[in-house]
Amino acid sequence: MADINGLRSFQRKDIREQVFEELLNQITSGAWKPGEKIPSENELTKALNVSRITIREAIQKLAAMDLVESYHGKGTYVKEFTTSNYLKSLTPMILLSRDDLKYIIEYRRILEVGIIELFMKNVNDKYIKRLENDLMNMIAYKHDLNKYQQYDMDFHITLYEMTHNPFIIKVTNMIRDILDSEMKTAITDKGAEAGITFHTNILNFIKQNDIEGLVKETNKLFDAILRDLDEENN
Repeated sequence: MADINGLRSFQRKDIREQVFEELLNQITSGAWKPGEKIPSENELTKALNVSRITIREAIQKLAAMDLVESYHGKGTYVKEFTTSNYLKSLTPMILLSRDDLKYIIEYRRILEVGIIELFMKNVNDKYIKRLENDLMNMIAYKHDLNKYQQYDMDFHITLYEMTHNPFIIKVTNMIRDILDSEMKTAITDKGAEAGITFHTNILNFIKQNDIEGLVKETNKLFDAILRDLDEENN
C-alpha cells in the first residue's frame, strides 16, 4: 500500500487546491506507484488535517484525470502514469474549478431540454437499442463510478446524435473532455442510484413519445444533480 508518510497538513487558505496538488504530486513524483492502493479517505483526512469532502473531491479530480481508479469496497488505486493520459485530461482540469461545475450543469440543462423536440423527430429502433444498452451498463456498473460515468455520458451523447444537427454534434465532441470531467467530479454512489431511475424514466418517455413528460424528467434530473452538488459543498 502507498506510504502515507511525508504528507503535510495545510493552512485553510486555498485548502482544496493544496490538497489536490499534494495528492497529484505523490503520483507524478513516483511516491505512489502504478498499481498501488492509495491511503483511505479516513487516513488522508487525519494525515492532512482536512475534511473528508476535501479528500473525496481531490480523489475525484485525480480520477477525472485518469490517474487513479476506485473500486467499490476495495479502495482507490494508482493507474499507469503516462504523459499522454496526463495531458489529455489536464486541460479541462485547469479550466474548471469546483464552482464552474454548476455552470456546466446549467449549460447541459439548457442544451438537453432544448433539443428534445428536435431529437424526438428522429427516434428509431437503432437509437432506442443504443439507449437501452447504455442504461443496462449503467445498472451493471453502478458501483464502479468510472465505468458508470462513461455509459452515462454515452447515453447523453446518443441524445445529441439523435438531433441529426451536425453543429450540436461537433460542439459536443469538442467539449467532451470537459463534460466527462464534470460528470466524474459530480457523480457519487447516491447520485448513480438516482441517475438510473431518472434515465429509466427518460427512456420510457422517449418510447412513449411523451415530450411533456420528457421535459419534466430532464429538468428533474438536473435539479437533482445541482442539489447533490450543493449538499457536497455545504
